[in-house]
Amino acid sequence: MDISSSYRLVKNSVVAFVAKSVPVYDEKAGPPPFPPILGTGFVVREDGVIATNAHVVRAFKRVQLPPDVPKDEWPVRALMFKLIDQGMVEIPLEILGVAMIGEFSTGPAYYGPKKGPDLAFVHVKARGLPPVQIDSRSVIDEGTEIATAGFPMGTDALMAPGWIHQLTPTLQRGIISAVLPFPCPTPHAYSVNIMAQGGASGSPVFLCDTGAVVGVLYAGLNDYALTLKNKDLHRVPTNISYVVPSHYLTHSLQGFLKMEDMRLPPDAKTIDEMLNNAEFRNILEKGRDWVTKKVDPKAEAARVSEITRVQLGERNESEG
Repeated sequence: MDISSSYRLVKNSVVAFVAKSVPVYDEKAGPPPFPPILGTGFVVREDGVIATNAHVVRAFKRVQLPPDVPKDEWPVRALMFKLIDQGMVEIPLEILGVAMIGEFSTGPAYYGPKKGPDLAFVHVKARGLPPVQIDSRSVIDEGTEIATAGFPMGTDALMAPGWIHQLTPTLQRGIISAVLPFPCPTPHAYSVNIMAQGGASGSPVFLCDTGAVVGVLYAGLNDYALTLKNKDLHRVPTNISYVVPSHYLTHSLQGFLKMEDMRLPPDAKTIDEMLNNAEFRNILEKGRDWVTKKVDPKAEAARVSEITRVQLGERNESEG
């Protein structure tokens, strides 16, 4: 199987986590044409279970809803893209709940992050979703060809020329550069030679020859440099990134499925049922319906800075 064929097995399972509301500073200019992307996820079970990173889920809580919206409503939704005869359709999936690893115990020779693997699950109100195949049994060697697909740089990549010019995940290809801490059946991470930036957190990492997922992208290694004029220290992304191996994903998923409150409500629909009852329109021509809120620019800048610190592109593996 070539990479195009394997990507077709994964692509429809990838989702973007987007904010439901956006700050508006200029009422005349209006809201942006695409919602801010906080991270990536991918379907691991047809009954609405999506895998991502714990730091992506923590970023959900930093997104604010307008005052008149119920406090128990999630300020974020999962956005799935599906190509139909009319074009690319955006399918919003409402979030029912999230789960992260509560306890993590290690053996005497554990070299990974102290808090454990950066994994989380998001439960959305949908059934019949297309899950990926998870490969947690194979021993992955250095040099194995892998690929990843998600939303690096978030909305910026989708609107690079100043308007929406992309409505798909971005596919990247590389190899397993290192098995951490050394080649073994249960490594704590993989290193891959792919530059991963904010928004790509939670992307599936899969084998090029089968499409089976072997891990979850979770961090990038940053270098440091000084600006020429003011000598300000800033981070520079490198093409070294890190992956949570799928054996953690499989074991965590088993615990997640035992949670009683993660069952689907009876009125959850399949994607086809959603599309059959939907009214299609060209968003690029007619615009997007937004829930907007006017905010203090200084307060919003501080909040965005806090979100950025937990996104992939601003993380350094040495920080844990």
